Amino acid sequence: MSHSVIHCVIDVFVKPHAEEKVRELLAGILEPTRKEDGCLKYKLFQNMADQCQFTLIGAWENEEAFEDHLQSDHYRKADSSMKDDVSKTTEVKRYKYIQTDPSKMADTKSSGFCVLI
Repeated sequence: MSHSVIHCVIDVFVKPHAEEKVRELLAGILEPTRKEDGCLKYKLFQNMADQCQFTLIGAWENEEAFEDHLQSDHYRKADSSMKDDVSKTTEVKRYKYIQTDPSKMADTKSSGFCVLI
């Protein structure tokens, strides 16, 4: 069992006529998701430049908890309910946090806007 926190980014791209319906569907899964075992946070965003893109950003105690979420009834029902409203495949991305040891920062090379590790 993995003990590493998983950060997820789920991008949903919808057809112009379906923005309100999909917004309501996605907003409807926020509270049930936040109550799931292993959910650390779960938030919904709408792209300011493209009102047809919604993004769910969450953090999970481990990969298993995130997988359980993707199989949950409320997630699957919302996904199924909006299948005719999406303009392209929903993108589900998983990230792990890479924490560097601040005491070693002096030993790294800086490029001016980022640190090369």
